[in-house]
Amino acid sequence: MKKELFYVLLLVSFIGFGQCPNDDIYLTTQAEIDAFSSNFPNCTHLIKSLNIEGSDISNLNGLSQIQDVDEGIFIVNTNIENFSGLENIQNLSSSLIITENNSLVNFEGLQNLETITGQLAIALNGQIINFTGLNSLYSVGNDSDLGVLINSNDSLVSLDGLTNLTQIYGSFRVEKNDLLENFGGLVNLESIYGWLGILDNDMLETLSGLENLLYCEDYLSITGNASLSSVSSLVNLDSSAIIGVIIEDNPLLSFCAIAPVCDAIVNPNTYVIINNNLAGCNSVPEVEAQCDLSITEADLSENLSFFPNPVSSILNIETSKTISFKQATVYSTLGKPILETSENQINFETLSAGIYFVEVITDKGVLTKKIVKQ
Repeated sequence: MKKELFYVLLLVSFIGFGQCPNDDIYLTTQAEIDAFSSNFPNCTHLIKSLNIEGSDISNLNGLSQIQDVDEGIFIVNTNIENFSGLENIQNLSSSLIITENNSLVNFEGLQNLETITGQLAIALNGQIINFTGLNSLYSVGNDSDLGVLINSNDSLVSLDGLTNLTQIYGSFRVEKNDLLENFGGLVNLESIYGWLGILDNDMLETLSGLENLLYCEDYLSITGNASLSSVSSLVNLDSSAIIGVIIEDNPLLSFCAIAPVCDAIVNPNTYVIINNNLAGCNSVPEVEAQCDLSITEADLSENLSFFPNPVSSILNIETSKTISFKQATVYSTLGKPILETSENQINFETLSAGIYFVEVITDKGVLTKKIVKQ
């Protein structure tokens, strides 16, 4: 009986692994992609890396039997438009690196991918505008510093498609995506077990979409974002595990006295650099002074009123005599800014019925309120 069981297990192993190559696989032509299933029948789990590179490659349909790869999938400089052919990958045991694919427009084909144990790197792909197709992905990374890198994707406007992503093990770096406007699409991201870097995104106006981010380790770096005017979406971030905060070279950012920054300033063990932003967020002493004036969210809520709610036309925002209204921004449920005003009356007449969030900035802090449009 034991001998029979041994042969059954051996047969299962042979079917999954035995017909797979023992070395790294390099596929450089469409013909090699198409021939994969006939060259390696029943090979579902690669024990080395899968390297796909070459402008001749236009689709990955010939790889439909692959379920996992142990040492990384690297897709570089192809002409694929999506990832059709990779539907059978659900839990990837390694990294997924996608770079320099200038015909790539979405991530369809990866809709069943739930976890990536290694790094997810998406860089230098000139046509993608969002992450449609990665809707099932909820966890990326491991205990190393490698987490998620989104770098130099020239047409990327939003992070829609990453709605189910809740945790990143490793760093989360979003940098040099010149058309990215906000972080809408990351509404369920709660934890980053590494450093958060938001760097050199020229059109990034707010960090809306990160309101549910509660935990971040290591450094928080917000640097070189030419259009950034608000970081208040990070107000719920717990700073206890952050060892450094860097906010510099954001020329339109005038208010950064939010709770995690204020807590970092008063913590002697946290390294803080605040420099070369707009007045009000231009130095540690400036921000510290605003932190001293800030009040708790509960107190702020008591001193701000929104009416009527539900609203059909004009929403009024009233403050007590001890608080000065500065500006309000209306966001969709995906974190996309819809309108911004320095007036304390907002016209909702042209907006569709549904739920919106109104962020109000005052001289004593920031408050976000859920508003229902009838």
